[in-house]
Amino acid sequence: MTQTVTITDEMPDEWVADVVAAVERRGWTVQDAHESAIIVQLGTRETAVLDADSGSVLVIGWTEQHGIDWGLSSDAGATVNEAQSMTEEAAPEAIAAAVDRLMLAGRPDAHLVQHAMPATAASAACTCETVQPCGGIITDAECPDHGARRAPQMWWHWEGPTCALA
Repeated sequence: MTQTVTITDEMPDEWVADVVAAVERRGWTVQDAHESAIIVQLGTRETAVLDADSGSVLVIGWTEQHGIDWGLSSDAGATVNEAQSMTEEAAPEAIAAAVDRLMLAGRPDAHLVQHAMPATAASAACTCETVQPCGGIITDAECPDHGARRAPQMWWHWEGPTCALA
């Protein structure tokens, strides 16, 4: 049985505003923010990455159990099933970085995870999706540079502070 945690711990207004600004600077849409929760909109890709139900939102809040935590909500942030720890750092930029990792990799904390990177520059015909500033890609099976082959010209890259691709 899933325990429902209602986020009611009050967060300082100034801190909430700073976190909202940091999250929005990274390109995410904040739907609502107040002393109880910060509600971040999920797009189609983020919904899939987080294995969320359609219409769900990401909720950032404080609870006694986790401190700064996150969860998914299907009722506009009123309740969160299975609140999880987001980060031990309370700095707004640290929260925004954790939101990036959640939205792009499905987890808030940085891990040393390897992923494929092109060893040479892709041509203009490349149709692979560039996911991160580090250049990590998800190969497209139909791509004339990388498709229909087993990781051509690829090498391994350790995830770092500018790369949340897993």
